[in-house]
Amino acid sequence: MLHGYLSRETNNWRLNILNRVHNHEMKPSLERYILAGRLREDEKKIVRDLTRSLVQPKNILINLKGKRQESMTNIKQVYNERQKIFKSNRGNKTEMQYLISKFEEYKYIYFTRTQSENTAIHYIFWAHPTSVKLFNNFPTVVVMDSTSKTNMYMMPLFEIVEVTSTNMTLTYSIGFGFLTVEKEDNFIWVL
Repeated sequence: MLHGYLSRETNNWRLNILNRVHNHEMKPSLERYILAGRLREDEKKIVRDLTRSLVQPKNILINLKGKRQESMTNIKQVYNERQKIFKSNRGNKTEMQYLISKFEEYKYIYFTRTQSENTAIHYIFWAHPTSVKLFNNFPTVVVMDSTSKTNMYMMPLFEIVEVTSTNMTLTYSIGFGFLTVEKEDNFIWVL
Protein backbone atom coordinates (compact mmCIF):
# COMPACT_ATOMS: atom_id res chain seq x y z
CA MET A 1 0.00 0.00 0.00
CA LEU A 2 1.33 3.41 -0.99
CA HIS A 3 0.36 6.96 -0.12
CA GLY A 4 1.46 9.86 -2.34
CA TYR A 5 1.22 13.54 -1.43
CA LEU A 6 2.58 16.94 -2.43
CA SER A 7 4.94 18.37 0.22
CA ARG A 8 4.03 21.95 1.12
CA GLU A 9 7.57 22.78 2.27
CA THR A 10 9.47 21.60 -0.82
CA ASN A 11 6.62 21.56 -3.37
CA ASN A 12 7.79 18.04 -4.38
CA TRP A 13 5.82 14.84 -4.47
CA ARG A 14 6.47 12.34 -1.66
CA LEU A 15 5.63 8.66 -1.51
CA ASN A 16 5.10 6.80 1.77
CA ILE A 17 5.06 3.02 1.83
CA LEU A 18 2.31 2.01 4.26
CA ASN A 19 2.64 -1.75 3.93
CA ARG A 20 5.92 -3.32 2.84
CA VAL A 21 4.55 -6.87 2.73
CA HIS A 22 3.97 -8.23 -0.79
CA ASN A 23 0.44 -9.63 -1.09
CA HIS A 24 1.23 -12.55 -3.43
CA GLU A 25 4.05 -14.90 -4.36
CA MET A 26 6.39 -13.86 -7.13
CA LYS A 27 5.44 -15.37 -10.49
CA PRO A 28 7.99 -17.78 -12.01
CA SER A 29 7.70 -15.99 -15.38
CA LEU A 30 6.78 -12.52 -16.58
CA GLU A 31 3.95 -13.83 -18.75
CA ARG A 32 0.89 -11.52 -18.86
CA TYR A 33 2.82 -8.55 -17.50
CA ILE A 34 2.22 -5.56 -19.77
CA LEU A 35 5.77 -4.24 -19.68
CA ALA A 36 7.33 -7.63 -20.40
CA GLY A 37 4.99 -8.20 -23.36
CA ARG A 38 5.25 -4.79 -24.97
CA LEU A 39 6.43 -4.59 -28.54
CA ARG A 40 9.95 -3.48 -29.35
CA GLU A 41 10.56 -1.00 -32.20
CA ASP A 42 11.61 -3.73 -34.65
CA GLU A 43 8.48 -5.72 -33.76
CA LYS A 44 6.29 -2.64 -34.30
CA LYS A 45 7.77 -2.34 -37.80
CA ILE A 46 6.92 -6.00 -38.46
CA VAL A 47 3.33 -5.41 -37.29
CA ARG A 48 3.08 -2.32 -39.58
CA ASP A 49 4.43 -4.21 -42.60
CA LEU A 50 2.25 -7.28 -42.05
CA THR A 51 -0.83 -5.13 -41.40
CA ARG A 52 -0.22 -3.34 -44.72
CA SER A 53 -0.04 -6.79 -46.35
CA LEU A 54 -3.46 -7.66 -44.85
CA VAL A 55 -2.09 -10.42 -42.59
CA GLN A 56 -4.47 -11.42 -39.80
CA PRO A 57 -3.49 -10.44 -36.24
CA LYS A 58 -3.16 -14.07 -35.07
CA ASN A 59 -0.68 -14.73 -37.90
CA ILE A 60 1.22 -11.55 -37.04
CA LEU A 61 1.58 -12.84 -33.47
CA ILE A 62 2.80 -16.23 -34.74
CA ASN A 63 5.38 -14.41 -36.88
CA LEU A 64 6.59 -12.35 -33.90
CA LYS A 65 6.86 -15.42 -31.66
CA GLY A 66 8.77 -17.25 -34.42
CA LYS A 67 11.34 -14.46 -34.69
CA ARG A 68 11.91 -14.17 -30.93
CA GLN A 69 11.21 -17.30 -28.88
CA GLU A 70 11.36 -15.50 -25.51
CA SER A 71 8.76 -12.93 -26.63
CA MET A 72 5.88 -12.50 -24.17
CA THR A 73 3.81 -10.39 -26.53
CA ASN A 74 0.15 -11.35 -26.68
CA ILE A 75 -2.62 -10.76 -29.19
CA LYS A 76 -3.87 -7.68 -27.31
CA GLN A 77 -0.59 -5.85 -27.97
CA VAL A 78 -0.83 -6.70 -31.68
CA TYR A 79 -4.40 -5.34 -31.81
CA ASN A 80 -3.36 -2.19 -29.92
CA GLU A 81 -0.47 -1.55 -32.32
CA ARG A 82 -2.77 -2.06 -35.32
CA GLN A 83 -5.23 0.47 -33.85
CA LYS A 84 -2.38 3.00 -33.52
CA ILE A 85 -1.48 2.40 -37.18
CA PHE A 86 -5.07 2.86 -38.35
CA LYS A 87 -5.48 5.99 -36.23
CA SER A 88 -2.25 7.53 -37.54
CA ASN A 89 -3.35 6.80 -41.14
CA ARG A 90 -6.69 8.47 -40.44
CA GLY A 91 -5.13 11.58 -38.92
CA ASN A 92 -7.63 13.87 -37.23
CA LYS A 93 -10.58 12.59 -39.30
CA THR A 94 -13.34 10.49 -37.82
CA GLU A 95 -13.79 6.98 -39.21
CA MET A 96 -16.71 8.11 -41.36
CA GLN A 97 -14.82 11.15 -42.69
CA TYR A 98 -11.85 8.90 -43.53
CA LEU A 99 -14.12 6.39 -45.29
CA ILE A 100 -15.75 9.10 -47.39
CA SER A 101 -12.34 10.61 -48.25
CA LYS A 102 -11.24 7.17 -49.54
CA PHE A 103 -14.46 6.85 -51.58
CA GLU A 104 -13.69 10.20 -53.18
CA GLU A 105 -10.00 9.41 -53.66
CA TYR A 106 -10.73 6.15 -55.51
CA LYS A 107 -13.78 7.61 -57.33
CA TYR A 108 -16.36 5.29 -55.74
CA ILE A 109 -20.03 6.03 -56.19
CA TYR A 110 -21.57 6.59 -52.78
CA PHE A 111 -24.67 8.01 -51.15
CA THR A 112 -25.36 8.83 -47.54
CA ARG A 113 -28.59 9.46 -45.66
CA THR A 114 -29.28 11.11 -42.34
CA GLN A 115 -32.44 11.06 -40.26
CA SER A 116 -34.35 14.31 -39.73
CA GLU A 117 -32.13 17.23 -38.66
CA ASN A 118 -29.50 14.94 -37.15
CA THR A 119 -26.17 15.26 -38.99
CA ALA A 120 -25.02 11.73 -38.14
CA ILE A 121 -25.03 9.37 -41.13
CA HIS A 122 -27.45 6.51 -40.57
CA TYR A 123 -27.27 4.85 -43.99
CA ILE A 124 -24.48 4.62 -46.52
CA PHE A 125 -24.32 2.93 -49.93
CA TRP A 126 -21.21 2.54 -52.06
CA ALA A 127 -20.24 0.88 -55.33
CA HIS A 128 -17.06 0.61 -57.35
CA PRO A 129 -17.31 2.41 -60.74
CA THR A 130 -16.25 -0.72 -62.66
CA SER A 131 -19.02 -2.71 -60.94
CA VAL A 132 -21.57 -0.16 -62.10
CA LYS A 133 -20.28 -0.40 -65.70
CA LEU A 134 -20.51 -4.21 -65.55
CA PHE A 135 -24.03 -3.98 -64.12
CA ASN A 136 -25.08 -1.75 -67.01
CA ASN A 137 -23.79 -4.41 -69.44
CA PHE A 138 -25.28 -7.43 -67.63
CA PRO A 139 -28.48 -6.34 -65.82
CA THR A 140 -30.14 -9.78 -65.96
CA VAL A 141 -29.51 -11.59 -62.65
CA VAL A 142 -29.04 -9.70 -59.39
CA VAL A 143 -28.75 -11.38 -56.00
CA MET A 144 -29.31 -9.40 -52.80
CA ASP A 145 -28.50 -10.47 -49.26
CA SER A 146 -28.43 -8.82 -45.88
CA THR A 147 -26.35 -9.95 -42.93
CA SER A 148 -27.81 -9.17 -39.55
CA LYS A 149 -25.58 -7.42 -37.06
CA THR A 150 -22.41 -9.46 -37.56
CA ASN A 151 -20.01 -6.50 -37.80
CA MET A 152 -18.47 -4.43 -35.02
CA TYR A 153 -21.12 -1.71 -35.40
CA MET A 154 -23.99 -4.21 -35.10
CA MET A 155 -25.50 -2.81 -38.30
CA PRO A 156 -26.99 -4.83 -41.15
CA LEU A 157 -24.78 -5.01 -44.26
CA PHE A 158 -26.81 -5.21 -47.47
CA GLU A 159 -24.86 -6.65 -50.41
CA ILE A 160 -25.91 -6.65 -54.06
CA VAL A 161 -24.22 -9.24 -56.28
CA GLU A 162 -24.44 -9.61 -60.08
CA VAL A 163 -24.20 -12.80 -62.14
CA THR A 164 -23.09 -12.24 -65.74
CA SER A 165 -24.95 -13.85 -68.63
CA THR A 166 -21.84 -15.14 -70.39
CA ASN A 167 -20.83 -18.78 -70.80
CA MET A 168 -18.37 -18.21 -67.97
CA THR A 169 -20.31 -17.77 -64.76
CA LEU A 170 -18.87 -14.66 -63.21
CA THR A 171 -20.17 -13.10 -60.02
CA TYR A 172 -19.07 -9.79 -58.57
CA SER A 173 -20.33 -7.33 -56.01
CA ILE A 174 -22.21 -4.37 -57.39
CA GLY A 175 -22.62 -2.41 -54.19
CA PHE A 176 -22.95 -2.45 -50.43
CA GLY A 177 -25.14 -0.64 -47.95
CA PHE A 178 -24.83 -0.18 -44.20
CA LEU A 179 -28.22 0.39 -42.60
CA THR A 180 -29.01 1.19 -39.00
CA VAL A 181 -32.30 -0.72 -39.10
CA GLU A 182 -33.64 -3.46 -41.36
CA LYS A 183 -36.83 -1.81 -42.64
CA GLU A 184 -38.39 -1.95 -46.07
CA ASP A 185 -37.94 1.80 -46.62
CA ASN A 186 -34.18 1.48 -45.98
CA PHE A 187 -33.77 -1.33 -48.50
CA ILE A 188 -35.77 0.64 -51.07
CA TRP A 189 -33.43 3.60 -50.47
CA VAL A 190 -30.37 1.39 -51.15
CA LEU A 191 -31.90 0.00 -54.35
